[in-house]
Amino acid sequence: MEDRYVVIIPIEIDDDTENEYLELWQDAADLMAAQPGFLRTYMFRTVTPESKFRLVNVAEWESVSYWAAAMEVCPMLSQQIAVVHAAGYEAIRTVLPAAEHMSGNGRGHSIVDLSPAEAHRRITAGELTLVDVRQDGEWATGRPADAVHAALSGMPTSLSDLPDGPLAFICRAGQRSSKAAEQAVSVGRSPVFNVVGGLEAWEAAGLPVVSGK
Repeated sequence: MEDRYVVIIPIEIDDDTENEYLELWQDAADLMAAQPGFLRTYMFRTVTPESKFRLVNVAEWESVSYWAAAMEVCPMLSQQIAVVHAAGYEAIRTVLPAAEHMSGNGRGHSIVDLSPAEAHRRITAGELTLVDVRQDGEWATGRPADAVHAALSGMPTSLSDLPDGPLAFICRAGQRSSKAAEQAVSVGRSPVFNVVGGLEAWEAAGLPVVSGK
């Protein structure tokens, strides 16, 4: 079996064109995430002012053959591939495979896993509602910014009180949120997402948390 393949791409770009480039990268990364053999990809921004490369993209594949096949579908935005030392960079984008892990209730609905970074990006863009399903005491001590509260113990009754549209569920580590997502699908909600790793992964990624009531 071939070894895991890591592609590291330094990107030389200026302030004026970074946002436009990141939008193009996001579209390309989402397409990549649907390809066989894709593991994950990260976008890093330098914290070193004099660095030549403002951004660095790291993509991981199960093998070089999977990566080569994916290049036929979506070339890497004409960037040159090179290996650079990643110290001095902070992660600003992460894309994980959009793996549907259950078939739902027979209506074609399913649950899709999201990384905390991707969930936060979509929340910020107004694309989904984040639902914290931990108990009241846990919620009171600290929760993800912009989340709403609906404890798993109150489901599925409380699902009718949640906003219309896409829902992403989060708990402490990911187990309860997965159960909540299953209940949401069972009553016909779609699309439904599960935040992988829960609040622990959210905090580890440096995403915003609100403390207290």
